[in-house]
Amino acid sequence: MVKSSIEKIDYYDGYNMLAMVSLLTDYKLCFFINNSLRFNLEKKEDLFYDFSSDKESGFSYYYYKDTVVDTDFILIGNKNNKAILIPSQKAVNYFLLIKNAVDESVVKDVSSAIRKINGVAAVLDVNMHKIKKVDLLLETIELHELKKLGNKF
Repeated sequence: MVKSSIEKIDYYDGYNMLAMVSLLTDYKLCFFINNSLRFNLEKKEDLFYDFSSDKESGFSYYYYKDTVVDTDFILIGNKNNKAILIPSQKAVNYFLLIKNAVDESVVKDVSSAIRKINGVAAVLDVNMHKIKKVDLLLETIELHELKKLGNKF
């Protein structure tokens, strides 16, 4: 009898997510992040995430690609006038999704720098395995990026 081994796949491998509590507007937060981390987060078309079959809500979306370390940084608003992107995270105002961070120190350095920004009350590392439907959110983000690649995202 042949034993088969099943390898567990971590769907969130290569992704890190930081949750931020801040009353700063999205563009002010980006300005401060860009200055403190020498990023170039740029406003892109809002992310539309389907909550039900009836409506879609747009959430602020900023993007920066660090070509030196091949890492993507995506700042997404958690709230708009009508809805909350991740309802289980009601206290959170913004998420910073970090894709392809080869070194964990990058995530720690980013988190530490954001904590020092006046107007940011908290920065928390998110355990993506514990958030409902985060896989659908990541899929929506990937599709959003693919649509924009033709427009030199």
